[in-house]
Amino acid sequence: MLETDYPQEAAVMAKLCGFTYTGTLPAHLNTVHGVTEEKWEENVQRLVENNTYIKYIVIGEAAPETLAGEVSYFYNNCHGSWCKALVEGVIPRHQVPADTEQKLEELARRQFLLADTMPFAINYSVANRRGKKAYKELVKMCAKSYLRKKLFDPRLKWADEVKVAFGVKKNAMAMIEAFPNGFSLPNGQFINFSLDLVATTEANYPHAGRISKVFGLD
Repeated sequence: MLETDYPQEAAVMAKLCGFTYTGTLPAHLNTVHGVTEEKWEENVQRLVENNTYIKYIVIGEAAPETLAGEVSYFYNNCHGSWCKALVEGVIPRHQVPADTEQKLEELARRQFLLADTMPFAINYSVANRRGKKAYKELVKMCAKSYLRKKLFDPRLKWADEVKVAFGVKKNAMAMIEAFPNGFSLPNGQFINFSLDLVATTEANYPHAGRISKVFGLD
């Protein structure tokens, strides 16, 4: 449960979304979180089985809000333009497998990881939400708890030099502000966040060419 694992963060999430928090979040947030945790775990196992040394990270925000139907998450279905751009930024378009599981296997083989800054699904269409002070506060808190927990999983292996790109511009701006002195990775490397690492279009969608450029794969 998000309320149990991240109680302080949950209170800030409630403030950001404008509802009264009494210790319980809307049920759909835990539903989305449950799916993403399950699929994240499957990908960790995929990386372990491939003996992957992670070299390329895209930092995202979170799985999008899902009120009904299938949860849309990168490691769950890998559909849509957002996911397609990430995949084609690492795998040349003509080499991308059609099957989702094969795509994820190939990404693991190519040393790729997508990691989100927070466990809370936020409606992407709400205007100005990501410009609020509470959003920046939430990103900073969750990066120190949720994101670090994911990255420092002892089962993961890391290359000596890791490349980082951002998949959401406003999330990137919040991370840049939150960590002005850099962000440590499990291999001992410090990443100095900057807008040069943002791999999105002006419309805030990931762009395959920009991802490849940030990673030095172009």
